[in-house]
Amino acid sequence: MDEKEKENKLEVVEEVVVKDVISVDTTDKKSQAYKQSNTYAAKKTVAQGMMDVALITANANQLRYLIEYQRESPTFFLILSLIIISLLLQVAVGVSLIFKGRFDIKGQSKSRQARKINNYVVVGVFLITIINVFIAAFSISVPVPTTLPLLRNDN
Repeated sequence: MDEKEKENKLEVVEEVVVKDVISVDTTDKKSQAYKQSNTYAAKKTVAQGMMDVALITANANQLRYLIEYQRESPTFFLILSLIIISLLLQVAVGVSLIFKGRFDIKGQSKSRQARKINNYVVVGVFLITIINVFIAAFSISVPVPTTLPLLRNDN
């Protein structure tokens, strides 16, 4: 057998092998559903984190306003303590969201921890909401006196 015949036989064998391979669907429907739910959970965690950042910003602004303009208010210490408690709870919820986002929900032991952290986050967000309602209810907005321009009467 010369070289040309060997090459032709190899090509025929390769062609037969390639034609006989059966196409197999390797995608698992359960793994696709898991990936979709995991993506949803990740997006939800990120959205909760963004809301937490927005609320921290709002509370810091309220704290600044309270300290600058309402020092003499009768509810100053009540609102101050509520804002501080709200800020501390928001930091705790933010840290919990970081830990929650790090858990892989696929494993059973980690899934229980992720659910537990999620429950803490829900309770924390509920408490933050209630506290912020009280902050808004007890805040006194002092009307800023407006000065009208003096009109000169030359008569």
